[in-house]
Amino acid sequence: MEELIDVLDEDGKKTGIVKPKSLIKHDGDYHRAISICFMNLNNEILLQKRSGKKIIYPNLWSMFLKGHVRSGEDSISSAIRETKEELNLKIDARELLYLYTIKEEKIKTNYIEKIFFDTYLVLKNINFDSIILNDEVSDVIYINYQELKEMILNRDKRLIPNILDYEKIIPILDSVIIEKGKSLNKNICE
Repeated sequence: MEELIDVLDEDGKKTGIVKPKSLIKHDGDYHRAISICFMNLNNEILLQKRSGKKIIYPNLWSMFLKGHVRSGEDSISSAIRETKEELNLKIDARELLYLYTIKEEKIKTNYIEKIFFDTYLVLKNINFDSIILNDEVSDVIYINYQELKEMILNRDKRLIPNILDYEKIIPILDSVIIEKGKSLNKNICE
């Protein structure tokens, strides 16, 4: 059965209208989705390789786990559900650090995408043994953040071209790494 999605207005508020995901895109309605970046304690980012079966960006690496918020869900519940569905990982709402929301409007070949992405960061060491790959994700790796940052700045063709996402998240991750370093230095000095 196809996912049902809440239609939003231009400001991201629910309109009371619910549609199947395919109609949301066909009609060009605003809707909400989640975007999650996972960083471990060694400043490595979890990259997920999109399955070759995906219509959009097959076989490209993404630093974000993404998914649509279903009707009746909030973005936190959606993030927990999508992480379990796509990576077989259990996360807790307290692990989701809200970063920002991006309002994105794109005209694609066969549909219109008008979407509000609620973006989260999860700081956690992930055991790859618990990850079960599926028809959405074909591989996962950790990559050093500085190396990933270079790939992004050089517009590496192996990465999904999420320019707007990258422009927003790079300064945030830079500051997270600085703060983690300060915290570590403080603990060592005490």
